[in-house]
Amino acid sequence: MRRLTVTLAALAITVAACDATQPSVDAPTPAAPNEIDTVFVAPDGDEAARGTAEAPVRSLERALEILLPGGTVVLADGIHRSGHHLTGITGVTITGMPGSILDGGGVEPLGIYCEGCKDVIIENLEIRGFTDIGVGASNSTGVTFRGLHVHGNGNTVQLVDWELEGYGIHVDFSSTVTIEFNDVHNNGPDPPVPPDRILGTGIDTFGNTDVAIRGNSSHENHGGGILVEDSFRVVVEDNEVFGNDLDASIDGWWDGGMWLDGGGDIIVRGNVFRNNKGPGIEISDEDGQSPTGYVLTDNASTGNYYGIFIWNFGTDEFPPSEILTLDGNDFTGNDRLDIWIESDL
Repeated sequence: MRRLTVTLAALAITVAACDATQPSVDAPTPAAPNEIDTVFVAPDGDEAARGTAEAPVRSLERALEILLPGGTVVLADGIHRSGHHLTGITGVTITGMPGSILDGGGVEPLGIYCEGCKDVIIENLEIRGFTDIGVGASNSTGVTFRGLHVHGNGNTVQLVDWELEGYGIHVDFSSTVTIEFNDVHNNGPDPPVPPDRILGTGIDTFGNTDVAIRGNSSHENHGGGILVEDSFRVVVEDNEVFGNDLDASIDGWWDGGMWLDGGGDIIVRGNVFRNNKGPGIEISDEDGQSPTGYVLTDNASTGNYYGIFIWNFGTDEFPPSEILTLDGNDFTGNDRLDIWIESDL
């Protein structure tokens, strides 16, 4: 009898253990890594869920863990109160449903920031309230930022070791970059940081190659609208850049609606720069890098402090054509000067 009692007890324990490991109808088995090609994320999701539309996970990080390479993460409508510093992800699209908002609450430094990533698309999201950068990438290739509403970011920079000024979209040291059809406004330090009144930029790019910046609206930022610095093979086209507040110095301005500096082989065409507190377009060789291949065609720059400001090319006239080619641009109707050229500053 004693032996039979032990056996039955052991059997009872075994059955109980088996039952405990079986998924219930209400709690399906969580997805395994690299299992699903479309994963849904919701503010009220569950990290142990399958990641389907009916059973979303809660975090972007969990979604990327169970996502198949080449798959899509969908952020459901609602306010997602978190930031994400992603490293080394490849072949991922992160997209939002109508009404999806990524909100840093004035506390989180980064909205979505990719480092060492490849072939990543971030699209159709509202991104707001991040202290340093709304969205961006570093040391990445094949990154696209599309259809984003990026506003109210970079107002109170925390990552001082990064030497940031506060940006809506920021990309550096990357290649094959597309920034298109985004609405970017009210980004940068607010108020400007004393004692030098540091200002930020709506769309900030530095040290990149093969870049397209097109169809964006960059406006009413606390600083510049678009910066293209030390970059090669860049096209800036069909953007509207207006109302950016560049009042940062004794001169009453800091940079331009668009500032182009260094690099080479850069085309700026079909853009509108208007009503910026500074130059509509600023072009410089600040560090004596002797850039070449700047081409400006069919741009309008009007209602700014200055239409176009060119400096540090060693001439008080337009630089030679191997440096700068101009065709079909309108630099009229600006408040102080339409064309201002300084040989050095």
